[in-house]
Amino acid sequence: MTDSLRRELASRFNVSRPTVWSALNYLTNSDLSEAIRQYALGHGGAIEEQSFIPNCRTEYTDDEIIQTFAGGIQVRIGRQDGGVRLMQGAKVLESYEPMTVQAWGNLLHHAQKLSEESIAKATKK
Repeated sequence: MTDSLRRELASRFNVSRPTVWSALNYLTNSDLSEAIRQYALGHGGAIEEQSFIPNCRTEYTDDEIIQTFAGGIQVRIGRQDGGVRLMQGAKVLESYEPMTVQAWGNLLHHAQKLSEESIAKATKK
C-alpha cells in the first residue's frame, strides 16, 4: 500500500496514521476499522500474508520483555499489564493495551520496517 493511500485514509476518516495502521493490520476490530480496510481494498490496497522473523535482540527483565532492533527501535512489553510500546530511543511512537499475539506479530513487522528506514536514512547522510 502506498503512503499516499495511507494519508488519504487518515484524512478521509479523520483519524491519525497510527489508527490507520492499526486498522489495516487488524489490531482493531471496530466499524471504523472495517470501513478503513474496505476503503483501502477498493482503492488499490491488498491483503498480504507472509511469514516473518524479526531481526532483533530479545531481553527478558523482571518488568518487561524488550525487543531491540537496529536504529534505536524497540518494542517493550510490560510483564504485569501487557501494555506494549513501540519506541525510537526514549520517544514512544505508539502504545497499545492490551495486545493480542497476532497484533504483536504485526507490530514487530512494523518495527522491523522502521528499523530498516532508520538505517537507510543514516547511511544517506
